[in-house]
Amino acid sequence: MRLQTTIAGSLPKPAWLAEPKKLWAPWLLEGDLLEEGKRDAMRLRLADQEAAGIDIVTDGEQTRRHFVTTFIESLKGVDFEHKRTVRIRNRYDADVPVVVGPVGRGKPVFVEDVRFLRGQTKRPIKLSLPGPMTMADTLYDNHYRSREKLAREFAAILNQEARELERAGADVIQFDEPAFNVYMDEVAAWGIATLEAAAAGLGCKTAVHICYGYGIKANIDWKKTLGSEWRQYESTFPLLARSKIDQVSLECANSHVPLELLALLKGKDVMVGAIDVANDAVEKPEQVAATIRSAMRFVPPENLYPCTNCGMVPLARDLALAKLKALASGAALVRRELGA
Repeated sequence: MRLQTTIAGSLPKPAWLAEPKKLWAPWLLEGDLLEEGKRDAMRLRLADQEAAGIDIVTDGEQTRRHFVTTFIESLKGVDFEHKRTVRIRNRYDADVPVVVGPVGRGKPVFVEDVRFLRGQTKRPIKLSLPGPMTMADTLYDNHYRSREKLAREFAAILNQEARELERAGADVIQFDEPAFNVYMDEVAAWGIATLEAAAAGLGCKTAVHICYGYGIKANIDWKKTLGSEWRQYESTFPLLARSKIDQVSLECANSHVPLELLALLKGKDVMVGAIDVANDAVEKPEQVAATIRSAMRFVPPENLYPCTNCGMVPLARDLALAKLKALASGAALVRRELGA
């Protein structure tokens, strides 16, 4: 089927699991109740996606507080007790864990989540992992003292996790690399290489998600400084087109990304963000369809996957669900036009 829909990342958590509309929201349950609650939340968000008509479903990141640090919490060599303040993606300050020794993975992190999700649905499933550059950008490194060295260590760890996720039933493994829109020289020097190392040897589809961030004030304010055209993708897309990554996810809805840049991804699958996650207005299906049609001037429909711009954890649940329905309905409009 052409124009299969999917989402880029997170979905809102139930109010009984974590405070709604808040990043890094602490869990409201503990112990066995927390583990049970996470599974119940995955069921609910899977049901939301299926009811909306999303074709390639995810866990909605219901078992993690944050798309980067939850994975890091399971690693050796990182101190979460004595945090340091760093500038995240040159945009805002945050208190982050400190790398104090060699990093390592003692046990699988999200493998059981994939096994659970695989048992709940017959649809293709996607699982997201943080990308190695973005992981390095979300920590204070007091051991390697080199972003590249740290990212290469993370790439090896991510590859261990990704291979087990594939064996557990993941059809698509996506690496989230918002840092690729900020550190252009580093992307060329070692970012693509570490991303490929994280995905090495996988037989399932591999993807990278590169957006301009969640719909939070720091990101919205940053976007206002980028001018009338956002051309960050222009330097990254040719590199990705030559990479071994199968799919690229990007932000298109209500963005200033010149869509002709999509032509730089020739040969790749493109997840076109057709839902704005920084706006409470629910897109009409025709608006979604218009974004898809515009993207099809540069991406063949067999390579185009309508998607959300980014994760939707800061949104209210009813709003997120309405946006998912709009995404599926807009894609269906274009499929009918194509006779698909």
